[in-house]
Amino acid sequence: MSNQVIVISRQFGSGGRKIGKTLSDRLQIPYYDMALIEMASKRSEADYASLLEVDEKKINRKWYEFTTEVGLEYRIAKIPMNEELFSLQAEIIKDLAGQSPCIIIGRGADYILRENSRMLSVFIFADMETKLDVVCRHYNLSREEAAAMIRRTDKQRSVYYNYYTEYKWGDINNYDVALDRGRLGIGKCVDVLELLYQSL
Repeated sequence: MSNQVIVISRQFGSGGRKIGKTLSDRLQIPYYDMALIEMASKRSEADYASLLEVDEKKINRKWYEFTTEVGLEYRIAKIPMNEELFSLQAEIIKDLAGQSPCIIIGRGADYILRENSRMLSVFIFADMETKLDVVCRHYNLSREEAAAMIRRTDKQRSVYYNYYTEYKWGDINNYDVALDRGRLGIGKCVDVLELLYQSL
């Protein structure tokens, strides 16, 4: 039987990460977000900072070099760093979901684990005022700077998700549940997800 897994996609500034961490603490199950990059770095020996730079972005500026054996010769091969990261994270996400119940943030995990019948895929969104308030406070930015950061980050996430999966980022038809953090707040979102988790 598959483990219960909650995967959370989120708009930037909507509080999806905080909702996931709070739910993890309440349910006492592992939570994976930035740790996925560290795990990928260790598994591949690729530089953590380089992987972090391409995380959840579809860009081809950085290349991962590795040695391949062709006959009796060794050759250096290269693939885009973001391609390597997605492949590594997909392996890691499957491994983690196979080990125990958990919560995973972003990175196309809902698509990667789509065959897990006990997975709950969630999309967290919020109105622009809520997101601006969060991003301004967290990053100490002006409203104009925060708005630009929100638009840029959501565009990057959308392009990344749409490229690596067969789904469309933010399309509620692709998720089991979509929650408005601006209207419900962090606490009620966590309450709803806790109830849904118990029913998986």
